[in-house]
Amino acid sequence: MLVSASAGAELRAEVRAEVRPCPEYLRLEERHGVELLDWSRLGAGASGRSATLSLRHAGAALRRLDGVDAVFSDGEHVGVPLALGLRLRGLRTPHLVLGHHLTTRAKRPVFRLLRPWRRMDRVLVHSRRQLELARRELGIPAGRLAFQPYGVDAAFWSPRGGDDEPLVVSVGREHRDYATLAAACAELPARVFVAAGSLFSPAAREARPAGWPANFEVGFARPPALRDLYGRARVVAVPLVPNDFQAGVTVLLEAMAMARPVVVSATAGQGDVVQDGVTGLAVPPGDAGALRDAVGRLLADPALRRRLGANAREAVLARFALDVYVDGLARHLAEIARPLRPAGVA
Repeated sequence: MLVSASAGAELRAEVRAEVRPCPEYLRLEERHGVELLDWSRLGAGASGRSATLSLRHAGAALRRLDGVDAVFSDGEHVGVPLALGLRLRGLRTPHLVLGHHLTTRAKRPVFRLLRPWRRMDRVLVHSRRQLELARRELGIPAGRLAFQPYGVDAAFWSPRGGDDEPLVVSVGREHRDYATLAAACAELPARVFVAAGSLFSPAAREARPAGWPANFEVGFARPPALRDLYGRARVVAVPLVPNDFQAGVTVLLEAMAMARPVVVSATAGQGDVVQDGVTGLAVPPGDAGALRDAVGRLLADPALRRRLGANAREAVLARFALDVYVDGLARHLAEIARPLRPAGVA
């Protein structure tokens, strides 16, 4: 498995000490014997995602494929160069790719013109909308696409604390609509903490207010502090700019795993996690009035918070827990793994 992170000793020690959630790749290694090719094995300069590092990563994988049952790329940023390398070298190693956001402006022509999916035996997506668009607009055959719900460590993100204080928490930076959140919550009787320090995709769209309201605090929170914030929050809000993929899914599932009531913008890509009125509340993107009403309703109604939160935790355990996710990934790997076919055989 190509892992776009460092899975070295420091990360493993933090997971053992329960100061950060277990990532899916460590659980794949533990439960299913998947070998990891992470940044710690690429040598000097392997830190922080870049096009150059993705090419180095794919090149390192190509040199290690002898006797491999299947190879798993953890995103299209490494999956595309690896697929093109496999095709160039005539290698038939089965290739599983996790597709996060396949339909960006930069990626569309790559998929349409170079057709890297020809050396992707299966492409997994977290959003049914991405599944539809990948088939219809990128030309990826339906038989090579599969919907795979995301998952989080529900043991790390578990219920704790209480919601005695009127606190609204919002987390993340990519594709967030904090301008609408600020307009919605500026006059509500609550404190709002925005943990927007992620720089995972610096070019990702976002909308920020010209100035933050007086009841807002903006900062960064590492996993233990973020877990504490979730645990104290009456509401976790995930405001999104319009998009066509599963933006915000990690925050939603973390909060839901902690039995927190969530409010999310019902974008085109965000329809597979929150069931409106059952496991959370969904509002139209960019609608400050609807967001204000939903957040205000939850702030004022403890019975509704408890019901939505309990349902959310139950949904995570049943469909989005880490082991459920990891076992799904392993099943896809097992399904595509097969004896290598001779070169030239379709």
